[in-house]
Amino acid sequence: MSAEGNPEGQGRMSETLWRTALHDFNNLLAGIQGVLDLSDPAEPLSHRNWMRLEAALEEGRNLVAMSRALALGRVPDSGSLSSEEWRDGLRRRLEPLSVLFKCPVEVVLLGPVSGRRWPAPLLQDWAMAFSRQILPWITPGTLRVEASEAPEGWILRWPGAPPIPPALRPEPPDDLPGNLSSLWLRQMAGRLALTLEERDGAILAHIPALDPVR
Repeated sequence: MSAEGNPEGQGRMSETLWRTALHDFNNLLAGIQGVLDLSDPAEPLSHRNWMRLEAALEEGRNLVAMSRALALGRVPDSGSLSSEEWRDGLRRRLEPLSVLFKCPVEVVLLGPVSGRRWPAPLLQDWAMAFSRQILPWITPGTLRVEASEAPEGWILRWPGAPPIPPALRPEPPDDLPGNLSSLWLRQMAGRLALTLEERDGAILAHIPALDPVR
């Protein structure tokens, strides 16, 4: 029986959600405190520290949205964007990560563009959260996300990425420490019918066009 139909399973899920949320928010507050500790209280914040603080606050907003989605089962209304609009929206989402990790970010469209519209905003949010998961292993290099169409849907590719995080494998270890982002990524991947694959030193996300919009 699934957790959704099992009170005991629901209780374990709620406990896991609370534990991971508190852990991640504690890390977020530690990051904000770090910015303040490195600043002179007698002087205004430097432009660099302002950017770091804004990035930390944006990450906090993302954690709140993830917690809400997991606790209440609510996700943004589905829509669609042109390939260029989708690319630009993901770029904007990744800008705070570029600041936090001092890492250049590139989002590029590859291959022919047929005019098929891309699912949004959930897929953009998923791509941003997944990029956040692998960024510590990519820095100080460049985070590059390649987006392309496929006959059956869409493909996202992260060249030079580490192996798929254990928490996002089809059968993650039972004793793996959890975090809010991993819980959200797994659940939203199910909603998108998204699957991950390692190939030629890259991670690929395959997203089928379950209800294609053209």
